[in-house]
Amino acid sequence: MEQSSSKDTGLQSKGSQAKGSQASGPEDRASQHQSHDQSQGQSKRQSHRASLLLRRAKLVCQSGEYLCLIRDVSEKGIGLGFLHDVPPEPRTLVQLANGMTYPVERVWAQSRQAGYRFGCTVTLEEFLREESPHPVRPLRLNVEGEARIQDGRAAMEARLVDLSCEGAKVVSKDDVRARGLISFELPGMSPRLAQVRWNEGEHYGLQFQHPLESEELAHCAMSLQPFGDMRKSRFAKLLAKARAA
Repeated sequence: MEQSSSKDTGLQSKGSQAKGSQASGPEDRASQHQSHDQSQGQSKRQSHRASLLLRRAKLVCQSGEYLCLIRDVSEKGIGLGFLHDVPPEPRTLVQLANGMTYPVERVWAQSRQAGYRFGCTVTLEEFLREESPHPVRPLRLNVEGEARIQDGRAAMEARLVDLSCEGAKVVSKDDVRARGLISFELPGMSPRLAQVRWNEGEHYGLQFQHPLESEELAHCAMSLQPFGDMRKSRFAKLLAKARAA
């Protein structure tokens, strides 16, 4: 009898557990859906941040333009990573590859990372889309410097206008249009093989046979634009343009 009672009690316990689980089923499902939605939202935010980690931008200072990597962004500010020391100027401009420019003020800096507060209203969705009416172009640093071009027969002097991982724009009085594969040299950068892709008068567009690494581009820009040198900057012009936008 005791065994039967014990079995009955066990069945009742299981039955009550089943009823309890059925009674709380809708609440549990709602809770699960909410948890799932939250995890999806968190996953989307993390995916945004992950995509931003791969996005290049440039910090435009009075001393020049420097490559940076966007680490995170909100409507209030932006976190940037650098491949060299953080530029010391507190008020600068962040410019995306599509030309959109944002005035920023540095809030903190540590090692090769820094956080900046936006000095204008930013639409996060527009920032993340980075749309452009023009075909997508690689990020260019407007950097001046003396360049050397050589084709195996002659060496030519040129002046650098801008530089990207994929190529460079130079000005030269020598005709380099029909010289095929050339060697391109800059201070702070090992020689690169390149081809002339276009020219307008004395202006030539070069495409590197093997693109620069981000580190090479960053260190070359630093070599040509040391911090504190205010002579080669487009900062004032870009700042006025950003404020007028």
